[in-house]
Amino acid sequence: MLVEFPIKKRESWKTISPVLAPTEDSSYEKNYLVVMIRIISHQLMYSYVNLKRGFGMHRMFRELLNNATGISEFVVAVYVDIRNFSKFSQKVESPNVAMYIKRVYIKLIDEYFADACFFKPAGDGLLILIPYSEQNLSDVLTETIKNCFRALTDFGSFAVKDRMINFDVPQKIGIGLSRGVACRLFSGDKVLDFSGRPLNLASRLNDLARPSGIVFDASFGIDCLPTKLANRFEIENVYIKGISEEEPLEIFFSKEYTTIDHRSKKSIQEIEWHVKEDTRTLKAIKYLGPKFNYKLDIKPVDPEKVRVKITHLTIKHGRKLKGFVTFFDFSDFEYYLEAGKPKIRIQFDALAKRLAEEGIKSSWNITIKIMYPK
Repeated sequence: MLVEFPIKKRESWKTISPVLAPTEDSSYEKNYLVVMIRIISHQLMYSYVNLKRGFGMHRMFRELLNNATGISEFVVAVYVDIRNFSKFSQKVESPNVAMYIKRVYIKLIDEYFADACFFKPAGDGLLILIPYSEQNLSDVLTETIKNCFRALTDFGSFAVKDRMINFDVPQKIGIGLSRGVACRLFSGDKVLDFSGRPLNLASRLNDLARPSGIVFDASFGIDCLPTKLANRFEIENVYIKGISEEEPLEIFFSKEYTTIDHRSKKSIQEIEWHVKEDTRTLKAIKYLGPKFNYKLDIKPVDPEKVRVKITHLTIKHGRKLKGFVTFFDFSDFEYYLEAGKPKIRIQFDALAKRLAEEGIKSSWNITIKIMYPK
C-alpha cells in the first residue's frame, strides 16, 4: 500500500510507502532503510505476522478502504527490473541485499524519475508512474526516455563509490514502458494503488528487454520523440501470452542494448514442440515404479504446456488389434528443476494400474512421449 507525502527538499508530493513519511526525529534516508529492510526480509520468507506487528500497514490499508474511490488518469508506466537479481540475492547476505536495493531505489527515484507521481517496489524492480496531459505529452515522453537511457547507462556504476558495497552487484537493468489510462485508487489524500493495462503491459514488455535495454509498444508514441532519440530504436513484431497471442504486437526496442528472443517472434499457436520418447514393457513400468524421472533435453518455454502421451496397441476382446494403436494423455506427472536441469516425474504405479485395467499384458510394449514447447 502506497501513499503520498510531501518531501520538503523538493517541495513536491511523492508516492512512497506510508512508513517512509518523514517525521521530525527521523531522516529521509533512515525511513527508506527501514522499509527496504522490511521488504527484503519479506522476500526472504520472514513471517507476515511479524510484518504486521512492525508496521500495522494492513490495518491502515483496511481503514482507508472504507472511503476509497477510483479515478482515471493518463500515466506513463515505467517498469525497471534488475537483471540477475535472484542469483545475486542467493549469494549475498540478506542485510547486504537490503542495503543495496535501498540505494538502487533511492537513486532511481531521486536522480532519474524525480517527477513521478507514484512508486511501487516490485520484487527485484520498481514500478514508476509519470503523469501526462495532452499539452505536455511530447515533453514527458522525451524526458522519460532520456532518463531511461541515463539509468541504463549509469546502472552498473550505481554503487562504485559506495564504501559499504564491497561485494559484486548486478550490472544491468531492463525497462518496459507503456502509456494510457490507469485507475488511481485513493482515500482522501492517500493513494492506495494504481491499476490498468499500461501497468501490466509495461511489466510484460520489460521481460523482452534482454539482456538489458528499453522496450515500448507502438502506441507509446515514437513519433513524439526527437528524431535523434527515436533512431536509437528498432521495430519488431512479437507475441505475448495473454496480450497478443494470435496477432503480433508492434514494439520498439533499444537496438544497442536489446536482442529480441526469436521465440517471441512466433505465434503462441505456432510454437515448436520437442518430443522425448521412451518405450518400455508394462512389466518394466511396474518394476520401476512408483515414480520414474526423465531428464529433458532443454527447458520448456512454458512448463504449463508440458504433456505426457501414452500409446499402446489397441485391444479388442482381450486381443491385440493388428495395425491399430490407442493413445491417451496422462496427467499424473510433475515438472521440476534439479540443479537447474529440467525433469519430469511420472507416476509409474498409477500408469501401470491404468494400463492393466485396460487389458494390457505385462510383456507388451508401451510408448511414453513427453512433449513440450521449445
